[in-house]
Amino acid sequence: MKNFGWHMEREEQIIELLHNIRGVLAYHQTSSINSYPASAELLSFFDSCNQQRSVPEPEVLVKTKQSSSVKAPLVTKKSDHVGLTEIAAEVAQCKICSLAEQRTSVTAGNGGGRKIRLFLIGHWLSVTDRSKVQSVFGFEEDMMLQRMLAAIHLPMEDVFVTNVIKCGVGSGVQPQAGHIDACSSYLQRQITVASPELICTMGMVATKCLLRLSQPLSRLRGRFYKYKGADGIEIPLLPTYHPGYLLQNPEMKQATWSDLQAIEKRLQK
Repeated sequence: MKNFGWHMEREEQIIELLHNIRGVLAYHQTSSINSYPASAELLSFFDSCNQQRSVPEPEVLVKTKQSSSVKAPLVTKKSDHVGLTEIAAEVAQCKICSLAEQRTSVTAGNGGGRKIRLFLIGHWLSVTDRSKVQSVFGFEEDMMLQRMLAAIHLPMEDVFVTNVIKCGVGSGVQPQAGHIDACSSYLQRQITVASPELICTMGMVATKCLLRLSQPLSRLRGRFYKYKGADGIEIPLLPTYHPGYLLQNPEMKQATWSDLQAIEKRLQK
């Protein structure tokens, strides 16, 4: 019976993995991505994924038990909107990586007119005919995100939305692992100056960038982790699906709605 249970669990994991692959491929097809070049950067990225599978999860990222007597310091700092503006100005002039030569726009982020309560992170802006300069996730994606936030009664003034990669690129451009690494310092600084109450990573790229975990998003979502900022402050982080993924996989909206409700409940504390 023990072996039978193990095989059943393994079969469920394989089915789940195939489902995730199907969704990603469908999303890439709509973005006119029809091939994946076997570049040195991509191969290096896959190698790092394989290596990380054998590395135990860092303690700081694992959800702590309620009975623990050690509590993370509360985030009480005000959001530094001047700091966010200064970072945006740096991003606009950035030429750190080769992606700067291919970008069609620069998107440092939008929102946060007052104290930033929720910090949302996607992967990058794939520019299409319907995309606007002020888009962060994309035209349809941003519209869906606004509906999601309205459903949990969270105004855009309390939210900051950004991407791991700040360059908006054409639908045929596929950023590599090196581009993510080049942009990660901007993201970390944005989180520090925004000092949000919660972080929500939307999609696997953003989730892996901050948590450095190799499990599929379907297994990571649904619970809070801890992101430790450069200033030592720990911020609760909840992974969930990207609006672009939900547009291609509407059956996953229910799971995302559960994540949104968890965010709303956490912010009410």
